[in-house]
Amino acid sequence: MANLDLKIREAELADLELILAFISQKSEFDGARHLLAATTDKLQETLFGNRPLVRVLLAEVADKAVGFAMFYPSYSSLLAQPCLWLDDLFVQAPMRGRGVGTALLQYLAQVAESTNCGRIEWTVNTGNAPGIAFYQKQGARILENIRVCRIEGSAISEVASK
Repeated sequence: MANLDLKIREAELADLELILAFISQKSEFDGARHLLAATTDKLQETLFGNRPLVRVLLAEVADKAVGFAMFYPSYSSLLAQPCLWLDDLFVQAPMRGRGVGTALLQYLAQVAESTNCGRIEWTVNTGNAPGIAFYQKQGARILENIRVCRIEGSAISEVASK
C-alpha cells in the first residue's frame, strides 16, 4: 500500500453538498438509490442544527474527499454504557483497499474509546462480501443470530395510533 496523504476530519457546514454526494453514492452502491430522500436542507437541520443528531467524518487524500462515515451515540442497557452506531461508511471505489476505510474506523474507535463506549455497531448487507471481509479483518464479529427490525413511514403512525 502506497503511503497516502490521508487525513480524517469532522465535516463542517460548508461540506453539505459533499456529504449529500457521498450519501447518494452509497445509496447507489447499496442498490437503494430509489429510497434516497436526503436533501441539503434536511442534512443541515439534522447535522448542523441546534441539536445535531449525527457526526460526519470525511476522509481526504491530498485534500480531496474520498470517503465518509456517519455515526451517532447509542446505548447498551446490558453494558450500562454508551455505544456508537455507525450509520454509513463509504469509500469511493478507486480508493478502496488503500487504508481509507481502516483510517475512518480507527478514528471512530478513538472517539468510542475517549467517550467510554462499550461497543461500536452497524449493519452490513449480507451480499456485500468484500465489506464483510473488511469488517472482519478490522476485528468485527458478524452477528448472525440478530435481525434488524424496522417500522417506517406510515407504519409509524399506524403503530402510534393503536
